[in-house]
Amino acid sequence: MQNIKILSLTPDMADLYIKFFDERAFSDGSKEKGCYCVWHHWTEQKEFERSTLPESERPFCKRNYAYELIKNNKLNGFVAISDGEIVGFCNADTKDNYFRLNRKNDPESWDGIEQQSKVLCIVCYIVAPDMRGMGIANSLLEYACQYAIENGYEYIEGYPSEGTFDVRNCGGTDSMYIKNEFQITKIGNRVIARKKLKPQ
Repeated sequence: MQNIKILSLTPDMADLYIKFFDERAFSDGSKEKGCYCVWHHWTEQKEFERSTLPESERPFCKRNYAYELIKNNKLNGFVAISDGEIVGFCNADTKDNYFRLNRKNDPESWDGIEQQSKVLCIVCYIVAPDMRGMGIANSLLEYACQYAIENGYEYIEGYPSEGTFDVRNCGGTDSMYIKNEFQITKIGNRVIARKKLKPQ
């Protein structure tokens, strides 16, 4: 890929991130526009707060929440940058940091992982429609694997999409994970791609 850099998302990228989701991520007219990739941090309390807002303000709730999370280092992951703009994003973080995936709320998904193990979890990929088919999602995954090794994670895992990989089915493909030496397993009703990392 020419002129594309993969970097960790940092608080100073919050405006670029919002611009990506506002203008490019769903420029093909996808109905998923407005997600801002906050679902795994979205609590019942946040949904209640959103429901009490005037109808005209509700579309901005997730947008503002994403901005706040990034500024406070709570929405993390990796971005693909081209010509100073974000063109792809991989939502990744320590698994326990996700409200919906922590040991308390989703104990089943932790089957096979030792109690004290540190897991880097990838929950979503989104690539700008005009940049798809260039291997950006795979490059984000490769970067995530290297990041996990360098930062002392014992495991890295993701959730491959069933059927066609698109913005509604955004977990990546089986083949992408297999190419990067992940094991594909089914735990409960969920397909999990998991890789045990060797210490450096």
